[in-house]
Amino acid sequence: MTREIIVSILEGEGAEGRAGTFTIPEAREATCYVSNPGELLAIGRVVRAELKDHYIMLATAKDERFAFAYEDILGFKLAASAQFKDRSAGFGR
Repeated sequence: MTREIIVSILEGEGAEGRAGTFTIPEAREATCYVSNPGELLAIGRVVRAELKDHYIMLATAKDERFAFAYEDILGFKLAASAQFKDRSAGFGR
């Protein structure tokens, strides 16, 4: 992916961005998919993406940080956060 595509995706999902750093809204749960020779790497619970000149830095809810070249990014999955889903425990009234 290119930096421009990633910016478009994050802005389209309501991520707030300043100076190349985008914060994922709490109502969204983000996973980033990265190509790796011979396998697919999924970085889950991404809370922040810092877009540098030649690479992207991803920060997770566990305070882990991952850096990848833009061309290694395959895509993002953005879903409603589990804590914001309006679900019952399976019991009807």
